[in-house]
Amino acid sequence: MSEHEQPLPSDDTVADSAGGEGAAAVATDGESAAQGAPEAGEPPKRRRWWRWVALGVLVLVLVGIALPGFSVTQPGYYRRYPALATRMDNWSHSTHARMSCVDCHVEPGVGNFLVFAAKAIPAFYSQLIEGPSSTNLLKAPSRDACEKCHTTYRQVAPSGDLLIPHKAHVEVLGMECATCHKNLVHSLNRRGFNRPEMEDCLKQCHDGKTASNECQDCHTQKNTPASHKDKAWLQLHGEKAKFENCDQCHDWTPDYCTECHKQRPASHVGNWKEGHAGPAKERGDGCLVCHDKQKFCGECH
Repeated sequence: MSEHEQPLPSDDTVADSAGGEGAAAVATDGESAAQGAPEAGEPPKRRRWWRWVALGVLVLVLVGIALPGFSVTQPGYYRRYPALATRMDNWSHSTHARMSCVDCHVEPGVGNFLVFAAKAIPAFYSQLIEGPSSTNLLKAPSRDACEKCHTTYRQVAPSGDLLIPHKAHVEVLGMECATCHKNLVHSLNRRGFNRPEMEDCLKQCHDGKTASNECQDCHTQKNTPASHKDKAWLQLHGEKAKFENCDQCHDWTPDYCTECHKQRPASHVGNWKEGHAGPAKERGDGCLVCHDKQKFCGECH
């Protein structure tokens, strides 16, 4: 064999060389592909950012809806308003303090609760901006809400004197409980109690036209005294009032005396200033029912 002649490689050597170069090429391509592709399950940065934004918006919406609905049913929420603090104090000392706002001020039923929740959202923000008012506060409890606990079977007051046929008022006439019991929980009547006043009964219904105003129709132990049937009662009652407690019957209105006594008597017309001497001597101290002897009479005499 001459020096220019080289031995040919065997078939196995050629195959191994080709296989190694091919494997190297494949490996190189694979490494390049691996370096360019994102890891499995890792979203692009932009997509991840939008997800956080969407989540933040969702949280704000939920808070903006849930917070009003929750807040307007909490007693402490209303107590922070000075104008409502006293009303909440009255509630906390009443027998209804064991009841929540929802128990009384939300109509029974899931549908009614959802309606309440929808109205609570604008009411909440209205209170924050404008303060509490009749347009954004809880409404008075309805008859259905009251009847979740109370029945219409009561016929007489605890004292036994006053007839109160609740069934006739509620079921027959369809009256709302709050019509009479408006001072039941959050406010007191002028006597400091949480109960209806006779004055309201007489003004709203028992005026002698809409409903009877006879004392014995409601009161079992009160009738018109015999002395009041005397023809001269108007002249006599001033002296009687000094020894009898007129408030037992007449205290249903704070001005039951002045309703008559603030009116000018029929005799005090014309030239009464010059002609009053004769009637004054005849009546004696009767004039002093309205006039003070030292101050009123003394101004001229």
